[in-house]
Amino acid sequence: MRGAERLICEAKGRTSEKGIDADIAYGQLLRRMTSQDSRIRYALIVPSSSVKAVERVPVQVRALLRIDVYEVTDENGVRPLPA
Repeated sequence: MRGAERLICEAKGRTSEKGIDADIAYGQLLRRMTSQDSRIRYALIVPSSSVKAVERVPVQVRALLRIDVYEVTDENGVRPLPA
């Protein structure tokens, strides 16, 4: 939590089944969406190798659902994907 804001995340590691794991991650995150509080945001955190799979859900849909995506680079840096 940061002040009144809350971020609920689903993190995934490196895998050979990027597409399936991205779909599972979205499903797991969607099940956590139990509040309509606008101060809550949701996020998927994925390695660089999974970014393309996660981006199959259009930006507009992620925005409507208040889902952000964060990429963990091979150097272990973290950066948000463009919204």
